[in-house]
This record gives sequence, structure tokens and C-alpha cells, in this order.
Amino acid sequence: MVSEARRSVVILYKNPLLGEGIARYVLAQTGVEATIAPVHACEAVTAALATDPAVVIFELHEPLPQGDLATLAPHAVLIDVSAVVSRGATSNPVAAGLEHISQAVRGINATA
Repeated sequence: MVSEARRSVVILYKNPLLGEGIARYVLAQTGVEATIAPVHACEAVTAALATDPAVVIFELHEPLPQGDLATLAPHAVLIDVSAVVSRGATSNPVAAGLEHISQAVRGINATA
């Protein structure tokens, strides 16, 4: 069984409107409340990632001072929204659409 912490979602944002908007979207679509943290607030990012989240949605234009996201959240599905957020599939495989985000979050509940 997956613990409550492992079913968590963390959103790391540069633009507060994007971070808050994605958090509202995730809650409305999946019922999961996300933890949001500004990428420039080192302590907030460290605290959010210390929960061992299942999904990390991030907007990064430069590396985190704390280190590599894959190392900081080794079990999480990492979703990069730095380039584009749109409905459905995108032409760039590293850019996540809103449906991709919903599916990833729904997937953590399916494995619980």
C-alpha cells in the first residue's frame, strides 16, 4: 500500500499564477490537494520534496540550488511544465499537457 505522503503532489513554480492554477486544476480534476512552493525559496522546496511525493510538477528555467530533481525526489513522476501547458498531447515530449498531469495524479491513486 502507498502511504499518504507517497500519494502527494508537489508543484514547484516560478510564476505564482501558473503554480496556483495547476494546483486548482489538479484538485478539480482529481480531488488531490497539491503542495506548492516557489522554486526560489530553497527551504520551501526542500520541505515539499522531503515528503517523498508521488508526482512533482515543476517550472524550472535553471537548475535548483539544492540539486537535481531526480535525486531530490527519486520515486516521483517528474512533469516539466516549463515550456507549455495545454490540453492533451504536445509535440514536445518533455512538455506536459494538462491531461498528462491529470493522468499522472490519477495514477497515484490507482496504485494506493
